Amino acid sequence: MADADGGAGREARDIDRLEIALHVSGDELDPERITRMLGVAPTFAGRKGEQIDHGGVPITQPRGIWCYALPASPEWELGDAIDTLLEQLPADPALWESMAGWAVVSVVCGLYVHDVGRSAALPPDTLARLAERRLTLRLDIHGPAPE
Repeated sequence: MADADGGAGREARDIDRLEIALHVSGDELDPERITRMLGVAPTFAGRKGEQIDHGGVPITQPRGIWCYALPASPEWELGDAIDTLLEQLPADPALWESMAGWAVVSVVCGLYVHDVGRSAALPPDTLARLAERRLTLRLDIHGPAPE
């Protein structure tokens, strides 16, 4: 890929920073149940109505939430980050089918770009793993600040 000067000197990245997490939410969600089902501790969790300290600001949870996030990294490629997340979670389709029946379950990707005309692609095997687990893929795209 060409650099900003039009040359082929340095490798440019389409995504400057990527955040990725599994989100499970629902009004009657029990975070401890999700932890037992998935076998990993959440990075953030709370029951509906519970007071949670969110970045130093107390908030009342509008619904139950359980999140497991990987550390943000400028090195992630979208497909690799999703694969890494899924490798840390159970593969059993029946477990995911059950959970999808009573909770909203999704992989949430924050894509940060500092320029226009960027792209990201997912390989078919990654898409298949998301579909097998009935996981919605949500892409939150954050572009350059308006001038």
